[in-house]
Amino acid sequence: MAGIYEPKGRALEYSMLAVNHYTGCPHRCLYCYGPRTLKVSKEEFHSHVEPRKDILKIVGKQAARLAGTDKRVMLSFACDPYPDVDARLQLTRDVLKILRKNDVPFQVLTKAGHLAFRDFDLYRRGLDAFAVTLTTLDAEVASQTEPGAAPPAERIEMLQAAHDRGIETWVSLEPVLDPVESYKVLVATHEFVDLYKIGALNHVEHDITSDQWRDFGVRAINYCIATGTKYYIKQDLAGHLGEFQFGNTDNRKARR
Repeated sequence: MAGIYEPKGRALEYSMLAVNHYTGCPHRCLYCYGPRTLKVSKEEFHSHVEPRKDILKIVGKQAARLAGTDKRVMLSFACDPYPDVDARLQLTRDVLKILRKNDVPFQVLTKAGHLAFRDFDLYRRGLDAFAVTLTTLDAEVASQTEPGAAPPAERIEMLQAAHDRGIETWVSLEPVLDPVESYKVLVATHEFVDLYKIGALNHVEHDITSDQWRDFGVRAINYCIATGTKYYIKQDLAGHLGEFQFGNTDNRKARR
């Protein structure tokens, strides 16, 4: 993960290329997989956020070789692109500028809020995309499960702002902590979201049954179809849907 890399496993369903330009993440989400993946303590992962060494030089060299690709580079899997320190460092903006300069499409996935607005001028229609993770609309619930992240309303505001500027938008409905809450997200945001990536809850224990997963998945798909909204059902949720037929939209590549 020194620079731009090819994700594996569940992450590959989100993006064919990715870069983690920061180490650590301050959001302290209860379901965070970062510490386990990177084999560090939760305290270290959530309290020490800093740029990766020589990341701009590394990304610059790699981006030059990737010039003209249709594969979008994801920011980010092992860190949020907009930790508090990015307001001062502007490292995310520097990475996006390198990708744009080399004609490498990108997609940004964040749980931060207003700071993301700063970089909307770098997005290109049809090539780049902006996304947020939403697990609930309830600010109080979010403050308990994602205490360091921006409130849901602020993330939704950024989705609306991106959409209004012609930027492709999508929402990560993964993890689904509560199927009822995630369905509410669909209803509240579908008018300015181009695609939903919908998955299950994998990294923490839960009491959601397979039947409940199926009911949620079928209901979510039917709502997307009814509203003309594109969706992608991740394999972990698809495994609960049995014989139910559905079709996915893959947005990992840009439209050139």
